[in-house]
This record gives sequence, C-alpha cells and structure tokens, in this order.
Amino acid sequence: MRFPSTVLTLPYFVALLFSFGMASIAHSQTTNTEGTRFRQVTPAFSVAGQLSVEDIKRAAAQGYTLIINNRPDGEGGPDQPTSVELEHAAKEAGIDYLYTPFRSGHVTEEAFNQTKMVLNKHEGKTLSFCRSGTRAITVWAMAQSALGNMHPDEAIQAAREAGYDLGRQRQTLQTLAAGEKP
Repeated sequence: MRFPSTVLTLPYFVALLFSFGMASIAHSQTTNTEGTRFRQVTPAFSVAGQLSVEDIKRAAAQGYTLIINNRPDGEGGPDQPTSVELEHAAKEAGIDYLYTPFRSGHVTEEAFNQTKMVLNKHEGKTLSFCRSGTRAITVWAMAQSALGNMHPDEAIQAAREAGYDLGRQRQTLQTLAAGEKP
C-alpha cells in the first residue's frame, strides 16, 4: 500500500506525533469523575495526588482515619484547596489531619520527624498526599526504614508496586535503617 507523499513528509509526521502526544498528556491530566486516585502501598497506607474536599469525604467512606498533607499551600495556584479547608473537611468527616508541607525533592527534618511520629502511633488507615504522591511516599519510606517497620528494599518494592520508583533513595533509606542521620 502506498500513502500519498504528503503523508510521509517529516513535518507532517512530527506534527501527527505531537498532536497524539499532547492529547495523551491532556487526557492524563483530566480529573477522574470519581476523584483523585488513591494508590494503596500497604493495607494501612495509601498515597495520592492533590486531594479535594470531595476526596476527603470519599476517604472517610473508605475507612481512612488519618490524612497527611505534604503539599505547601499555593503550590498549585489558586485552584488548589488550602490546608485549612482540607483540615476542616477532614475533621467534619471524623479523620485526623496532619499538615507537614515541604517542597518537592527537599524533605525537611520537621516533616520527616512528624511523619515518623504520627505513623508510629496511628493504628488506622492513612492517606498521604502531595501533588503527585511522590513526596508522600518518599517520606513514608524514610519513616518506615527509620522505625524498622520495613527493610529499605521492602519499602522500595511496595512503592514500585504502587507506581513510584524510589530506587534512588536506597542509600538514604539504608542510612536511616542503620539508625544514622542521612
């Protein structure tokens, strides 16, 4: 089968690939009518991207009893709900709420210590979130390693099964598991 020569030109092919790529990106960024996806890491811990008030109500209906917010207010612009709004929704839904914000790639000692402390004491289901879930799962893995609840490789594998690659964090997790400061 022969295609018309105009179809095979490089600019046309590049434009076609670009349009398909942009459609895929736009589709992947749309909000699911069911809300933000909760990614289960363990039976007691899940991560998510940015939550809405409706997502918090859904989390309560699914049995979550703690929400950890690792996303700084205003990071996503004016459409991002504030921590105060989300905390209010959590309290109305009977869910404990912890706000430990930090910038992507920069886990603060305070966020790490607060997360470690609350995860060590909390006995129910926890949902932790940030923009994409990466910060949330990173600080979770750090806490699990430092507390001795999971071997670093187990935490990395659990993260991988939830769709996150923490392989570059292996050395930090091993340092924490050894009881040292990274």
